[in-house]
Amino acid sequence: MELTDLAHFRHVARAESFRRGAAAAHVTASAVSKSIRKLEDELGVRLFARTTRQVRLTAEGKVLLERCTRVFRELDECVAELAGRGDSHAGELRIGAMEVLSVALLPRVLGAMMRVHPGLVPRCHELAPAPLAAAVREGRLDVGLTIGGGSEPGLIAHPLGRSSGVLVCGPTHPLRGRRRVSARDLREHASVVPSFLGLEHLPSIDQFPDAEWPRKVGASIELLQMGIALVESGAVLGYFPEISVRDRIARRTLVPLAGLPARAPFLLHALLPAGATPRPATRTLLDALSREIRALDAPRGARAPRRA
Repeated sequence: MELTDLAHFRHVARAESFRRGAAAAHVTASAVSKSIRKLEDELGVRLFARTTRQVRLTAEGKVLLERCTRVFRELDECVAELAGRGDSHAGELRIGAMEVLSVALLPRVLGAMMRVHPGLVPRCHELAPAPLAAAVREGRLDVGLTIGGGSEPGLIAHPLGRSSGVLVCGPTHPLRGRRRVSARDLREHASVVPSFLGLEHLPSIDQFPDAEWPRKVGASIELLQMGIALVESGAVLGYFPEISVRDRIARRTLVPLAGLPARAPFLLHALLPAGATPRPATRTLLDALSREIRALDAPRGARAPRRA
């Protein structure tokens, strides 16, 4: 059984198309078809159920996809370890992250890691929860960083910590000098509202207490950085996990406002493939993220010391 044939099979399985699988593998469709036929002859099973419109994995094909995903993951880890000549953190680290973590927290942690381990090559992708979980489960990512959620089949949800929510305005907003707001203030001033097309797997993004403090909704967005920029412009109020805006509060481009009822914190997780041992770079990343999150969620006067 050749690794090239397995790679072609994996591309077709993910794309659910011979044509798209061939394009992903950078080979011709006939080369991919030849690899699939070789595997089916060698194993004595059918790997795909083909129709004029669809290419679907058979039960046997699903077993092979799971096994060969493990094989390629082991190979990637081997290459990464050897590439650094003793630095187990060298090589690619494939990271998927929701925007809540990628705006400020992840770049800061990766920057510190790369200064210590110059052979580390982060490959970062911004994804919503469903495709993020699928990419980790299929071995296309080493780790996925998400908000809310929990363990799923084929995945382990590693808790990273939590982040309080914070209501903020821009330095030119009419409420900037108030520091404390009331329900009436929120009815009179427009707010940025995280809204992801009503997807049920993202309720933890917006934890604002609408039932108690109804907002005058001014902007419904899916882009976190756009929402933060709108708030900085002075046009609207915004409610975000503090890990996403702490740096901007420190630079005074955002002004925190008190007065909201206490809310449950945002829970942050790292998704890892079940049954796989995280490589050293992944463990270092998770440890560093956890330390930063604990420090960011500590009371302002009791920040935990940072470690390199």
